[in-house]
Amino acid sequence: MYIRLGMVAALGLAACGPTVKPPSPPAEPEPVSQGTTQLKVAPAARRVVVGEMCPQGAGGRPAVAPLVMRAVDWNDTVTEVAATVERGSVPRFVVMGTDGRVAGTFETLGMVEVGIAQSVATGTYVGASPCTYSTSAGPKPGALDTRAEDPKCGPATRGCGIAVGELVNPGDPPSTATYETGGACLSGTELAVDIDGDGKIESFPLAGALDGTRAPAQEWTASPTATAACQPSYQLYGLELKPEPRPGKPADKGLVTVDVLGVIDLDGDGRREIVLSMKFPTVRSIVVYTATEQAQRLELAGEATSFSR
Repeated sequence: MYIRLGMVAALGLAACGPTVKPPSPPAEPEPVSQGTTQLKVAPAARRVVVGEMCPQGAGGRPAVAPLVMRAVDWNDTVTEVAATVERGSVPRFVVMGTDGRVAGTFETLGMVEVGIAQSVATGTYVGASPCTYSTSAGPKPGALDTRAEDPKCGPATRGCGIAVGELVNPGDPPSTATYETGGACLSGTELAVDIDGDGKIESFPLAGALDGTRAPAQEWTASPTATAACQPSYQLYGLELKPEPRPGKPADKGLVTVDVLGVIDLDGDGRREIVLSMKFPTVRSIVVYTATEQAQRLELAGEATSFSR
């Protein structure tokens, strides 16, 4: 009897036990784009070091003076720029000719002191002089790029040229990045240049490149009206800035000679930087201007002294 009652109780429990109902499967996820606004994110800026390559910069051997770099932001601190190259982060520089095309490549080997403000990179340079331009309409892959000497370049630059190297992790192969270039020309008293490549000229008053202390201006703003009746070129030499003379000082004491060493998109943001050489009475500076927000407003990305002249 005990067994039968126990069986009945067991059956009753089995029949009346709680029912567990699993939840319904979740709905299929919808595309993220539905109901949200997609933001257009610009690609990360290219990380580069900008320098000047002189074929005889280190006791008769090729050398690159590293001047300004862009890692997270633009930086012209001498010790930081030199240390970046010394760590092996820039194994190769490309050296531009007077036409904005690559004249040669510089393979970095080490750093040495040559008596200027910062250490310079020594290495092996393969290619033509930075004072040359291509005479080939468009060389086919594997064909030799024939080049000719620009007679105006040597007296202005002493045979040196702008070098650009992309930052890579130590041990990684050198970058093979290419750089979009443009041109500038002098239209009256304004430097005419297409910063963003839209076919419209931005005209920057040449006098605006200096501030009230006769140093490179922190900001350089284009004129509201831009008309240029001149032929742009990648490099431009011998532009003269004549600031108002100081009381009791001869006018020629403030003369600054400006050479445009390149119009080139260094950081890959679609807007070209302007690289200038400014020859002051006692010093020569390499100056880089960049447009961070709009083509009509340039900001000083960096300034550094290079090889002595």
